[in-house]
Amino acid sequence: MTRAERLAQTEARARAKLDADRIRLKQVQAQQRDAERQALYRRRMLVGKLVEDVGLFALDDQTLAGLFQTLTALVDAPDPVALLEGLLSDSASPVCASVPGCAQAAPGVAPAVPVG
Repeated sequence: MTRAERLAQTEARARAKLDADRIRLKQVQAQQRDAERQALYRRRMLVGKLVEDVGLFALDDQTLAGLFQTLTALVDAPDPVALLEGLLSDSASPVCASVPGCAQAAPGVAPAVPVG
């Protein structure tokens, strides 16, 4: 066998190995995509189960979408649970209530009458 023939055989083996490696790479990448898809599916099922367990399924889709859109602000917070708890806690000041003694009715405006 001549040197040229040996080199041609070596090239053919290298090409065959390269083709086999490409096929194997495609198989591994497909397995990785499948694993990622399954993990995403499990995560979606978990989040949906949490929504159901806490009773949020009672809300209509538009309200849920708005609620989740509002919650996206928590994604960048260092401690989103603590931030949300702080916003929703009883110690937080009411959103639309006035503090007694801080404002007086404008002239000609009747004072608010307590209900109850």
